[in-house]
Amino acid sequence: MPIDLFMSQLSPTMTEGKIARWLKKEGDELVSGEVMAEVETDKATMEMEVVDEGVLHKIIAPAGSVVAVGSAIAVIAEDDEEVPADYTPENLAETSIPEVEPEQQAAVEQVAATVTEAIAGTDHASDEDVDALSLKASGLFNADGEYDVVVIGAGPGGYVAAIRAAQLGLKVACIESTHLGGICLNWGCIPTKALLRTAEVINIIEHSGDVLGLGVSKANPDLAKAVARSRAISAKLNGGIGFLFKKNKIEHIEGFASFEADNRLMVKDADGNSTQVTAKHVVVATGARARAFPGMDVDNEVIITYKQALSPTALPKKLVVIGSGAIGMEFAYFYNAMGSEVTVIEAADQILPLEDHEISKVVARSFKKQKIKIITGAMVSSAKNVDGKAVVEYEAKGKQTSIEGDVCLVAVGVIGNTENIGVENTAMKVDRNTIEVDDWYRTDHAGIYAIGDVVGAPALAHVASHEGIVCIEAIAGKTPHAVDYGNVPGCTYCQPQVGSCGKTEKSCKEEGIPYKVGRMAYGTNGKAMGLAETDGMVKTIFHAETGELLGAHIVGAEATEMIVSLGVAKTLETTETELAHHMFPHPTLSEMIHESVLDADGKAIHI
Repeated sequence: MPIDLFMSQLSPTMTEGKIARWLKKEGDELVSGEVMAEVETDKATMEMEVVDEGVLHKIIAPAGSVVAVGSAIAVIAEDDEEVPADYTPENLAETSIPEVEPEQQAAVEQVAATVTEAIAGTDHASDEDVDALSLKASGLFNADGEYDVVVIGAGPGGYVAAIRAAQLGLKVACIESTHLGGICLNWGCIPTKALLRTAEVINIIEHSGDVLGLGVSKANPDLAKAVARSRAISAKLNGGIGFLFKKNKIEHIEGFASFEADNRLMVKDADGNSTQVTAKHVVVATGARARAFPGMDVDNEVIITYKQALSPTALPKKLVVIGSGAIGMEFAYFYNAMGSEVTVIEAADQILPLEDHEISKVVARSFKKQKIKIITGAMVSSAKNVDGKAVVEYEAKGKQTSIEGDVCLVAVGVIGNTENIGVENTAMKVDRNTIEVDDWYRTDHAGIYAIGDVVGAPALAHVASHEGIVCIEAIAGKTPHAVDYGNVPGCTYCQPQVGSCGKTEKSCKEEGIPYKVGRMAYGTNGKAMGLAETDGMVKTIFHAETGELLGAHIVGAEATEMIVSLGVAKTLETTETELAHHMFPHPTLSEMIHESVLDADGKAIHI
């Protein structure tokens, strides 16, 4: 028997919706999970997925129709079912269908189809469509190129792009002068996490050893062994990328790449010999290096960056950290656990300035318990090596002050590696070490693309990898989704950990978005108690009218793992109601996500 399809309530306050467009037409087969239509409410455009499988027999509410919740919008027939000609679904009277001339409807559908193709990046999109989306002109770098794709740089953006290109059947080479895996694998993400694990275990022993019945409450850290372990892990993963290159038949060309006039790509090896490499498409993935502001005289001995901080030969008695982003906070945590006296200086009015203010406060409180000194609202004017000591001068609360340490770590962000690659011999636009690109990472020079840190913030490994895949799939004529920079997960791996995605409460206020907040503390969670990790909270932010998940912020044990579920929920446009109805396992830390969601509507059980 025919199945009536009704307008669903896609948000808690929704009473009616407008059919923005149908993605299925009459006669199409409907498969569970596919999107059949897009519906506009007063606050958002949402997708309506197929629940009842069959064939879309009749569309009752065409594009443009305003339909009350619970009113019929279509009829679905089972396979090979004959639907009577006089069949009428229930609640048909509540469907409002505007009067639209056939010519107007055809025009609307044509525009919708054109925009859809352009966004998807298909070959059907015309040049006019591309211009309308502010995409740069496509083309080849060298039509007679030996390689289909050459990637400059083998960091998390470059090596992932190279592998994806090879998977798609393209002939690929990757030019890298030093280490496969780039900064992330060799001098960033991976080795720092190895060191932070050492710090975490030290703190477990010293803060909870007695409580956990370990019989030990004092650790005896060995800096050399901790550093050696982190370097060994990096070396192992470096070899793993080499294996993946061989497996995917990617040629690794060792050397420094640079562009020369007349669309020539040259590679200089360690002996200074130059060779031309020809490619139809070239992807710039040269990454970034540590930034230092004027007055910060980095000498890599007393005034250092993350690279020296990862492989110290001795533990500084006093360490000064300039900058409280993820890099600064992670090293502050590690060196404090190893036994250094640590001071963090931050220009903003809170540490972790990109995070939600409540999350920042939890980390600040925890760091102070660990006897890490934090100075916010402080503008550093200089950091110098004075007679073998690090002397940092700064202004705070209108007063000039100085602090002395054995070492000063400069952790004030990164800057793209755009020098010495011959940008001046191309049409690429570069502003403050950032290469301008479009949604498919095309530059202004035909056949040259750029991904990762060289295209600007957020300078994160997972962002670079994602951009690399989108870039390559666009090159290969696929239909990738543009990167959603509004849902990039941010992670800081000190203890307590921080994981976040989406908007902060402050950004909602600044944008005038009506919102509501739910919170749940770690202190009353059974699993957190069992772990002896009761510092922290989960904070969820929802649109006050539509229930859309706007942002999620977690501080505490395993926050960087838990944030993934909320990031996925946001990608799937999950609402507050849907999350509230989801069953979370007990006992887990994830139960705090559920309680936070419930708290946004005053329904939390354990508060």
